[in-house]
Amino acid sequence: MLAELSVDLDAIRRNAAALAALIAPSRLVPVVKANAYGHGLVAVARALAPHVGRLAVYDLAEALALRDAGIETPVHVLGPVPIADLDAALTARVELSLWDDALYVAEVASAARRRGSRVRIHAKIDTGVTRLGMRPGDAPRVLAKYAATPELELAAAFSHLAAAEELDSTFTHEQLARFAAATSDYGPELERHIAASAAAMLWPETRLDAVRAGIAIYGLWPSPETAGVMRERGAFALEPALAWTTQLVAIHEVPAHTPVGYGCAYHTKRPSRIGVLPIGYAEGLPRAAGDRAFVLVKGRRVRIIGRVCMNMAFVDVTEISDAAPEMPVTLIGRNGDETLSADELATAAGTINYEIVARLPAHVPRRYGESAASAARKSIVPS
Repeated sequence: MLAELSVDLDAIRRNAAALAALIAPSRLVPVVKANAYGHGLVAVARALAPHVGRLAVYDLAEALALRDAGIETPVHVLGPVPIADLDAALTARVELSLWDDALYVAEVASAARRRGSRVRIHAKIDTGVTRLGMRPGDAPRVLAKYAATPELELAAAFSHLAAAEELDSTFTHEQLARFAAATSDYGPELERHIAASAAAMLWPETRLDAVRAGIAIYGLWPSPETAGVMRERGAFALEPALAWTTQLVAIHEVPAHTPVGYGCAYHTKRPSRIGVLPIGYAEGLPRAAGDRAFVLVKGRRVRIIGRVCMNMAFVDVTEISDAAPEMPVTLIGRNGDETLSADELATAAGTINYEIVARLPAHVPRRYGESAASAARKSIVPS
């Protein structure tokens, strides 16, 4: 096997339990979109579903995959569902996001009417991201229309925060105030949720009735600032759940001044031993990682050199005299006494940890580990 991702489902459960305890009595809603942030949609959902009241995904295909896998936990689709797919959505009993009071709402109601059923909806209010959602000033009228439509069950209202990872964010309070005003006609019967991982940690007032936790479920901090604050508070430690390994497939002994890779962008400065990895940007290793990021070989850091190719990359293993084909290589995780994190790779590639894990392709094999005792526990995350 040329590359493999190892996912610790126990760690994901423990992260979820820690977050659930932090935000209680608010409810935890794990976000498993983007293939569970690269960790594997169905496996992660199965690990968490018995312990939570709802899961969140981005699109209908993800929700249908969960239903096909036998997962019956309520699922909220955060993004748009095409009109042509509404019947499939209702068959799968998903909870839809609505922010429209015209044609689309009529289509949703019509689809439910044909089936003689109701559909649970979450009304999306745009409080400042300028993405999806109705304007706060329109919300009282639109929410009243939803509530008055027999085929719709107005279950919740929600929004997204734009700057919750900032330690001094007046805009977060502005958004929260807009959201409160937009939903002020409703009492506790309407669930409200606006916080994701960072907001839930840094801004307790944003937790409201439920928190949509994504990146932290997988053991990654939303930002360095969030990590710093939580460590200062002694709150808890997140456990990264994913390790990424590959192997050396070739070793080249080359003289000084030898070009390596496309564009001859890198030249050796000394007689060198160049190792070839059988993965590239098609397998999730960012092209920008060349000459900046490291991997671990025999517990030592070695630099990725030259341009990362579509399916291959190069490392300088000159200092590892016995480096040879089939020797294990770690891109994320522990190797010997050294550890590399998704955050380090993200920094080297000029991006964020979210992108590193979310873009790990589905075709890269994933191996899942968990203990029988952990898998058997049914109350690790309060619902």
